[in-house]
Amino acid sequence: MSGDSNEYFEFVEDITLADIAVHCKAKTVENIFKLNAEALLQVCLEEPSKLKKVEKCHVLLQHNYLDLLLVKFLNELIFIKDTRGLLVYPETIQIIYSNDAVICEARCTGDYITNGYDINIDPKAVTMHKVKCEKINDDEWESFIVIDV
Repeated sequence: MSGDSNEYFEFVEDITLADIAVHCKAKTVENIFKLNAEALLQVCLEEPSKLKKVEKCHVLLQHNYLDLLLVKFLNELIFIKDTRGLLVYPETIQIIYSNDAVICEARCTGDYITNGYDINIDPKAVTMHKVKCEKINDDEWESFIVIDV
């Protein structure tokens, strides 16, 4: 778990056999995206708090549906890891609703895997199995994702 008692992520057991399920609650949709990225980083690294801020990258994505945008965002972080060898965490995230899409803009920082990090698990992708990202009341958001490992 991470964050304060009102904002957290937790790994959920007994949802899938070989994958990792993550449930998040937060006060804002931006924090939901950040918490999911934090959970993904925790899957990747033995000690995610030791990730240095060496490189920056910009992520700009859009989708018609918020829950599928979350999947797309997390898969982009995995793509950056796989293609550039760079583990990143979003420092800022902005979710913008337009007439025909939802846009995610994130400024991320991180470091290269080859700089001596102990790898925990190398995730392949975030799936659409049981995915959800929704506002559940006036000041609370909830999400659920499954990470294919």
